[in-house]
Amino acid sequence: MATNAEYDYIVIGAGASGSIVAAKAAAAGHKVLLLELGQPVDPSNPDVWDPTRWNNLLADPHFEMGYKSVAQAKLAGREMSLLQSRGLGGCQIHNAMVYVRGGRATYDHWAGPLGCTGWNYDALLPYFRDVEKTMNIITADSSDELSQSVSEALTALGYPANKDYNGGPSAYGSVDYQFAIEELADGTLRRTTSFEKFVGEASLASLTVVTGAAVLRLLLQPNMEAGVEYSDASGALTQVYARCEVVLSAGAIASPAILLRSGVGHADALKPHDIDLAAHLPEVGRNFHDDLGCGFPVFAARPFPPTPYGYLPAGLFACDSGNPPSDPAAFGEINLQFQFGTGNMAGTPAAHLLPTYALIGASAMHLESRGTISLDPADPYGHPLVDPAWLTAPGDMDRCRAALALAQSIAWEPGLMRAWKWLPLPIVSIDHWIRGTGTTVQHYVGSCQMGPKPETSVVGPDLRVHGLSNVRVIDASVAPTPVTGNTAGVSMVIGAKGAELLLNG
Repeated sequence: MATNAEYDYIVIGAGASGSIVAAKAAAAGHKVLLLELGQPVDPSNPDVWDPTRWNNLLADPHFEMGYKSVAQAKLAGREMSLLQSRGLGGCQIHNAMVYVRGGRATYDHWAGPLGCTGWNYDALLPYFRDVEKTMNIITADSSDELSQSVSEALTALGYPANKDYNGGPSAYGSVDYQFAIEELADGTLRRTTSFEKFVGEASLASLTVVTGAAVLRLLLQPNMEAGVEYSDASGALTQVYARCEVVLSAGAIASPAILLRSGVGHADALKPHDIDLAAHLPEVGRNFHDDLGCGFPVFAARPFPPTPYGYLPAGLFACDSGNPPSDPAAFGEINLQFQFGTGNMAGTPAAHLLPTYALIGASAMHLESRGTISLDPADPYGHPLVDPAWLTAPGDMDRCRAALALAQSIAWEPGLMRAWKWLPLPIVSIDHWIRGTGTTVQHYVGSCQMGPKPETSVVGPDLRVHGLSNVRVIDASVAPTPVTGNTAGVSMVIGAKGAELLLNG
């Protein structure tokens, strides 16, 4: 077993959060090791960098982790694919690039009722702006005919135009989406990732990046430096140690699994695996959340225009009870998000057969069901058991029904139907449709939730694991609640703020 020289910081995961943490720590002059399970990304790979081709990656084993949920009783017993990418860039390699801050009310709720001091919206705003500047976040051009038709339909249905859903008081209304896509000098659109922007474009001599590193566990001994044990690309077992801290940025599925394998979790859950207890934290792997997708298809009689951003720029943030009851909307009131995809996007199922197929994608957000991440009794070092527990909380099915009903009303809006002469798919049973087609939207959060008390959370507001002085979790798993929308934005901001917390001790 080889033992490498010490580093100041070891960061596990080169995704949205970890790339920023590693880059900022190295820029401050610290010796940093960044461990990534996946491999470098070819800068000429069109499936990665062309915003219209990301669907091609979802079944690519070079990038895709292959996680699956346990059978979901409320979704017709299906074992769901839980999409998560590996490689330098993490899930930003194959996400839809939609950029959403998440809503002022979300973060004020964290800082207020949930006791996460310093995580209110105004405190996070400088980090959002820094991320947006570095990532070259753009607002999409919605002048194409289909986007205009959708926007007009949403106006006809009573939704106000929202010119800046990120910068305004609320995300509510008909929006033009913002994307983590940059426009090059020749007009070409290209995906961006935080690894590319924060690490790849910087000169960071004190940063070492190791790919193909499968982290087995953290090495935790009282009054000693924390370390990491990992299997490298050749299969050799390696141990490395951090003079300052180890940072988990492996995501809301892998981060809690690594903690559990390291003896951090509920004591009773670790006993069957013969794992020595390092810290009794009952909430490790609990509070896992993912929004549920409830798409509604239509089939048009005429071809759609190109969609250069992947998803259509026009979209909607809505409330399942009509207009939000408060103005601006309070935490959780905006709980429906709509994105539109067409069959002319590469990799769309049956696109070659149905190029005039479109999907009105509805995400039911702020559902109350909470799931778990646990170790597999047959192989605790393999993929963890992931149970999102969708639709197990009372009221969640009603929210999904509202999402699908609104998707149907958009599909049947008279002006939109006239413009595209499309035929919405008739659905006999909404409940059967939701249970048979409901799916992940890759908005994983919560499994190492932040909070002031070790009895009810995993990390404190400083993102340090309760009871451990030299381990932090800095990724979307610390979010104590879902955010209002896609999670790449909040993941990057958690990385930016987490890096500052790390460097300030």
